[in-house]
Amino acid sequence: MIAVIGASGNVGRVVTRRLVGLGSRPRCLTRDPARSALGPDVEVVTGDLGGPTGLDGLLTGARAVFVVTAGPDAPDHDAAVARAVARHGVRQVVKVSSVAALPPVNDPYGAAHLAAEEAYRRTGAACTFLRPAAFMTNTLQWAWSISAENTVYQAFGELRQAVVDPADVAEVAVRALTGPGHEGRTYTLTGPEALTARERARRIAGALGRPLTFVDAPPAAARRAMTEAGLPAGYVDGLLASQGDPDPARGGTPLPTVAEVTGCPPRTFDAWVAAHVRQFT
Repeated sequence: MIAVIGASGNVGRVVTRRLVGLGSRPRCLTRDPARSALGPDVEVVTGDLGGPTGLDGLLTGARAVFVVTAGPDAPDHDAAVARAVARHGVRQVVKVSSVAALPPVNDPYGAAHLAAEEAYRRTGAACTFLRPAAFMTNTLQWAWSISAENTVYQAFGELRQAVVDPADVAEVAVRALTGPGHEGRTYTLTGPEALTARERARRIAGALGRPLTFVDAPPAAARRAMTEAGLPAGYVDGLLASQGDPDPARGGTPLPTVAEVTGCPPRTFDAWVAAHVRQFT
């Protein structure tokens, strides 16, 4: 049995759907089964990574677990999952990490991801780590300002990133969970072309059929907006440091990994925009 943590997210939902399509009945952890709408072919365990229950019910009898964690509480959540993996003798872990964890680590955000990888390695399970570049879905954060102001605000607007479709990350995860040869591997995953945020905004404008104004927001303004939204200052500082890292090895150079693992080329940003253009209106 394969357990899934993060089944309602951009990657985890696709992983769950693909496992069901392959004839598996994954067991998924969710806070709210009604809202998650995972379907009748999924075994649902109600719980919270930050709470005292859930992980034992999820991992009892599990052969493998797919893990996505996010946000400022991710280090604590990963530590809790790793302890449960060791406690229940789960044989395989497929974990979504980040290109920020590529050594040498330069910021607290990357350090947290690297520490999580090490925690899972120490469990004794066979681990596969997926280090994706920035997700294409992150551009949906622009939807409100595009709808309201025809404007995109983004820090580090000239930094190139080979943004990747979360569905491609999910497909690599499914291959690792269901096929041999991925144990002990770390995969850096990118899309097929490196684009600046300004270029991505231009592509969205073309799909919408109207011009958009791009504002290369100062990092200080981005920091203020995120902390005012309730994110801890330390987490924001680490995240911005990671987002502004100019090293092209950290997601700035397109890699063939998705195609090598799945046999299919990664989705282009234009194709992703065409499929999601209504979400920007």
